[in-house]
Amino acid sequence: MINNVAFGASSNISNFSKVQNEVEPASALKTKSAERDVFVRSANTEMFSEVKRTAKSLTQDDAHSLAQKYDVTNMTRNEFNQLLSELRNMGIINSQDFSVGYGGEIPHDLKEGEVRMTYGAPDESIRWPMGNERVDFIKLLRSCANYCSDFAADQEEDSDGRKVGNSLADSYHRLIDALEQIKKAEKENKSASTSKVD
Repeated sequence: MINNVAFGASSNISNFSKVQNEVEPASALKTKSAERDVFVRSANTEMFSEVKRTAKSLTQDDAHSLAQKYDVTNMTRNEFNQLLSELRNMGIINSQDFSVGYGGEIPHDLKEGEVRMTYGAPDESIRWPMGNERVDFIKLLRSCANYCSDFAADQEEDSDGRKVGNSLADSYHRLIDALEQIKKAEKENKSASTSKVD
């Protein structure tokens, strides 16, 4: 079950809405069938796509520095959250990207014109790590991006569901791009240290 994510979504919904900054806070619902936290984003609230985007790119020096601290293909949830904080503080990702990555937010379904949000896939196909469990976050984020894109493709043209799904997928893709740069820098760091030894 996804109920006990690292930051305690079941018990700290108000903390999640504080993290969102520029995104309209969502209200919590409990579904009997899924027994998980689901969040509602009303069609009348600010859409994800309206959030201000950042334009700063991850420099090669920054990527190398982060690669010395993080193995993006073998991280715990807490390490990933620390990396997200650093990327946000550097201006590489915006508050929406941070919130999406921190919470693992994906669209759940539509009900009465509202997109309901959840963490991890309703069918458990996307599972976020717990405690000291380590995963490849590039693969995990790619699964989330694909899920959001598939959700958007199933929605009507110009619908809120399509906009939210595409916006979430875009956030995941920006996170993937940053992590892939860090992974590349890690390989370069290893190669450079190996050639110094020779």
